[in-house]
Amino acid sequence: MNPPVMLQDFIGELVHSHPGAQIEFRPLPSGVCFLWVTLRERNFVIEYDPKEGAGVSENLASTPPFVGHDHFFPNLEDGLKKLRSLLREVAATESSDVQAA
Repeated sequence: MNPPVMLQDFIGELVHSHPGAQIEFRPLPSGVCFLWVTLRERNFVIEYDPKEGAGVSENLASTPPFVGHDHFFPNLEDGLKKLRSLLREVAATESSDVQAA
């Protein structure tokens, strides 16, 4: 099964909007897709299951494994909106840090 075009487009968007981000994408044959994004030492993940929806989390050093997602959405579009929002927060923090220096 091919990854959703919406998710592929999002990855392209990430490459252009956050060139310093580390991106790891793992689509599985079942249609489930994992996307990890590390930006400014903050690590985010979106897990998309075409049957279940999308989970979005920020993984911290103190986050225990396999505890579930911070946010769950019934569709990929809303999950990607949340991940965009989290990444914008990180980028805004970076901008304010540069201005303060």
